[in-house]
Amino acid sequence: MVNLKTEFDQMIVELEGQAENEFYKLKVLTYEGPVILAGIDATNLTRMLYIDLGQTPWEDEQLRALPKWRGLNIKKEYFEKVFSLRNHHFLIIRQGDEKGTEIFDSVLQNLVDHLVNNKEESLFSNIYSVLDRWRVFFQRGGYRKLSDEQQRGLFGELWFINAWLDKFPGQPPLIVEQWYGPTKGRIDFKNKKCGLEIKTVAEKLSKTIKISNENQLRLSEAISTIFLYVCFLEESKTHGLSLEELALQVKEKLAQRSDRIAHIYNNFLIDLGFKEEEYAETKYFVEKVEAYEAKKNFPRLLKEDLPKGISHVTYNIDLTHCSEFEIELENIYQNFRVDGE
Repeated sequence: MVNLKTEFDQMIVELEGQAENEFYKLKVLTYEGPVILAGIDATNLTRMLYIDLGQTPWEDEQLRALPKWRGLNIKKEYFEKVFSLRNHHFLIIRQGDEKGTEIFDSVLQNLVDHLVNNKEESLFSNIYSVLDRWRVFFQRGGYRKLSDEQQRGLFGELWFINAWLDKFPGQPPLIVEQWYGPTKGRIDFKNKKCGLEIKTVAEKLSKTIKISNENQLRLSEAISTIFLYVCFLEESKTHGLSLEELALQVKEKLAQRSDRIAHIYNNFLIDLGFKEEEYAETKYFVEKVEAYEAKKNFPRLLKEDLPKGISHVTYNIDLTHCSEFEIELENIYQNFRVDGE
């Protein structure tokens, strides 16, 4: 996988030792489908990405339709010869704000990863979807610190993914494609057979979980079985894993098994506004994990149980009264086996 920051840093080093009349430094990142070049402007060291459009240029309407924001410049340009390419048009995405280098590196890295790993969509759709994701990211305020409750919730979801990856080392990590938590789905994980809701308990001597609304545990034709995966956490400064460490563990394991899935995972973290290094201080020690099946007669509130006019009800379930619904963890893992779908 291309590490764009490393490539930019290397080009800057090379520029420092070359003639002052060199205005740009270019390097080929990919040689096919499409050819992509990284560029550095020698005058101010701003970053650029050149994406080969071939010998037929895009229409002006396509260029205008691409999502944009402050700090990003987009144009198309024709070159008679660039390396071995002759008479090709390029889309040039250029850093417009010298102060935003770190985040711009992330944008371009995400774009390159998407173009390399997603060959099914058209070039325009690929570029549009990435830029639109980042446009929304900036509209929401960029990276934003998750609340304590959100941090614990994400930790629980990543803990399950990490455990799944260790449980099934020989299977493709498609569990990430079944992860709906970052997209605010009503259930955290869902496959063709069932749904899985991840809950965390942080209070000592408590077995109470929070249900966010009357639809969260609702069974339907699409989700006929719902499991609960409950992590009992204890915050610590010295023991356990930080959210940063857990997120990086998952990222590394996915990168070893599938670049495409690792890219999807990274997109989910972008959607969450998640920046790993902001979550290094607090560690979570997982004391135990319990599993339950929220089947018929499981204590819950459903829409049909509420008086007319009342909705969006949040409530708690005391698991000390749910022992008859407790199941082995292995049941959950087997229901989310890739080869079991």
